[in-house]
Amino acid sequence: MGTDSLNIEFIIERLYEVITGASAQVDLSSVPFYVITLVQAVAVLGIVVSIVLLFMVLYYRARTLEIEHHGFHELEHAALQHHEDHAHAPEAKNPRWEAAAALASSTNDSDWRRAIIESDIMLEQLLRERGYQGATLGDMLKLANPLQFTTLDLAWEAHRMRNAIAHLGDAFPLTQRDVQSTMSMYQRVFEEFDFI
Repeated sequence: MGTDSLNIEFIIERLYEVITGASAQVDLSSVPFYVITLVQAVAVLGIVVSIVLLFMVLYYRARTLEIEHHGFHELEHAALQHHEDHAHAPEAKNPRWEAAAALASSTNDSDWRRAIIESDIMLEQLLRERGYQGATLGDMLKLANPLQFTTLDLAWEAHRMRNAIAHLGDAFPLTQRDVQSTMSMYQRVFEEFDFI
């Protein structure tokens, strides 16, 4: 059955009869004039409101696209600026120290322990490179001349903290304050030797 043989008017009239129980045939001469005028006014108002809403939807869609486009370009510009800033930024003098400092800033106490142990390994490396003698870091610190190593006491304190962590493990209570203090000691030692 093709759509050209479908009688929409007939279907609507039958639906109206089923819903209301009245005949769909309406005699307009029996309808008061003010009702016809009111229906026409509502129809015209509906068309005007629909047109206004359509224009608003189109306007807001255009504005949304413009804002998205503008925002995309701002993000692109920010990413480019970030890349340029980092391209011209000097490289970290000692990336191992940067990694250890990042671990020390963590909220995880196992990261704190790793930061101190890594810093102690770096201290031993530094002293070996500078020609200090000894089988262990403790031996090198014992043989160090305090006149040539002004932060020797700080190095000892930091190394003692590392030993406590290494020998007692998780049984050694470690606070973030302890970690920051110990890392500060390592930092001052490394700065004395221009290691970081």
